[in-house]
Amino acid sequence: MADIKIQRPHALGMDKARALAQDWMDDAAKKLGLTCKLVPGDGEDTISFERMGVTGQMKVRADAFELDTKLGMMMSAFKPLIEAEIDKNLTTILAKAEGGTPSA
Repeated sequence: MADIKIQRPHALGMDKARALAQDWMDDAAKKLGLTCKLVPGDGEDTISFERMGVTGQMKVRADAFELDTKLGMMMSAFKPLIEAEIDKNLTTILAKAEGGTPSA
């Protein structure tokens, strides 16, 4: 198994972070076939997601997103590609949400 851990600080605040996370959840379900479950909390929300070969969680906070993904044996071979795509997507959506352009 391979792990992917990505943390992205942001300045969105909790309401905007939740809205962005909901959009991410909807998109992940539609485009990637992930089954997602949202558990709201006081200081952070947790989105759990899974599909064959992939499980993980995204912590949604007022100042950061924290993604922890575990890849099964078959998906582990694609870890560099998957990690790069996740990183690029998070950078892009955060830049748009914060009104800027991605730096990478």
